[in-house]
Amino acid sequence: MTGGNRTELHAKLLALCEVFRAAGHMSCVVTLDASHTCFGEEVGEVVYRTVRELLVNVLQHAKATRVEVSSVRRRDGSIGIVVADNGVGLPPHRRRGRRFNETDGFGLWSIDRRLRDLDAMLDIDAAPGQGTRAMVILPAQLVAGD
Repeated sequence: MTGGNRTELHAKLLALCEVFRAAGHMSCVVTLDASHTCFGEEVGEVVYRTVRELLVNVLQHAKATRVEVSSVRRRDGSIGIVVADNGVGLPPHRRRGRRFNETDGFGLWSIDRRLRDLDAMLDIDAAPGQGTRAMVILPAQLVAGD
C-alpha cells in the first residue's frame, strides 16, 4: 500500500468483507466513504488488520447474521471506522471505556496496543442480545491528503 492510497485500502476492506461473507454465512455490508480510508501506509495497514480482527471476532463469537463495516467523520475531524453486528453482544467486563489486556484475548489486546501507538483508540459498545459496535477512532492528523 503506498502512502495515502485510499483506493487501495478501500478495495482491501471491500474484499475482506467479501471473504467473511463467504466464510461466515452472514451478511457483510460495507458502507465506507472512500475519503475516510485515506491514510499513510503504516496507518492503513493497522486499520486493515484491526478490521480483519474485529470481523474474525464477529465470526467466532457473535452468532451474528449481519455485520456492517462503515465510516464516519467525527466533529473533531477524526475518522471512525465501525464494525457493527447483530449478534449476542459482549459481557459487561469487555465493553467500552477501558483498556484491553492479555486476559481479554490476544486479538483485542494487540489491536489496542497497535492503535495506541498511533494515538488512535478502539471503542466498543455492546448490549447482551443487541450486538456489538466497535469503532476504531483515528485522529485527524493521521488522515492523508486533507
